[in-house]
Amino acid sequence: MRESTKQTIAPLLGVLRSYAMLEEVREAEFYLRGVDFVHFHETADGVIADVLLAKGRVSMPVRDSSEQAELLERIESRLSSLEEHAKHRQGRKKKRRGAYD
Repeated sequence: MRESTKQTIAPLLGVLRSYAMLEEVREAEFYLRGVDFVHFHETADGVIADVLLAKGRVSMPVRDSSEQAELLERIESRLSSLEEHAKHRQGRKKKRRGAYD
């Protein structure tokens, strides 16, 4: 990845690195639970993010701060949804265990 591309997405990468659920396996490539969640590549039109959302893999441009903000909103929504699902499952397990105590 070119240095100019790295500079363009540096703020975005900083935010992604702050999410405990994501693991950066290579520079600008993040996994979620062992699966490729989001990575970036260069095209003739600029930088593109390929991200795995609830409806499948989506390619989104991230050439400027507004496009990067849109990507982050979608990622945050997806991660929040996964966290809520995990909490719900944990609550159900506790209820089941409590029934047998």
